[in-house]
Amino acid sequence: MKTMAKALTESRRTRYTRTVIEDSLIDLLREKPLNAITVSELCAKADVNRSTFYAHYDDLTDLLGTIENETFSWLSATFDDMLEQAERQGARHDGPERQKAIDAGLDNAIVQICRYIAQNRRHLQVLLSPRADVDFQRRLVGLIYARYDRIVATSPSSPSALENVMRTQFAIHGSLGLIQYWLETDLQATPEDIARTIITMSMPRETTADA
Repeated sequence: MKTMAKALTESRRTRYTRTVIEDSLIDLLREKPLNAITVSELCAKADVNRSTFYAHYDDLTDLLGTIENETFSWLSATFDDMLEQAERQGARHDGPERQKAIDAGLDNAIVQICRYIAQNRRHLQVLLSPRADVDFQRRLVGLIYARYDRIVATSPSSPSALENVMRTQFAIHGSLGLIQYWLETDLQATPEDIARTIITMSMPRETTADA
């Protein structure tokens, strides 16, 4: 029992230490690029010694990569869940009701992603800015393109194949650009407002004229 309690205590201490170090790097990246930050400066801000830092990370690049990977993993899993939810919703219906069900699933998922971004604004304001690693943004776009066929399958189609491609391109890059603007302006809009704008601008819906 004592061994288990000690292990839990050490696990909590490790998580706390890593969180403090990661948060300290994010704070410093708000002020300057990674190549202008030193390990000594980071350790002073996090109030840890250099040996503690090197017990967890190889260097500052490794630390930033860890932060990016944790964020990317969540976004990847959530995006897959979003598509799966929409696909499940659509599979339960036929005809016009199928697209309505898919749309409802996508709408809910987009709102959840925007809320996650708001809750993790400190990290994402840096990760999606020029001060961090631009490769993270490329990976994010790559994540979406890797699921291109599934995105198209859940989107309202147009008779024009070219228009379908243009809509998808706008949805991907326009949504990312809006989220970056939202973060740069310190989230002046609510997550629900941003989600609604993404849905309205990127995912046009069929409307039924009043009789």
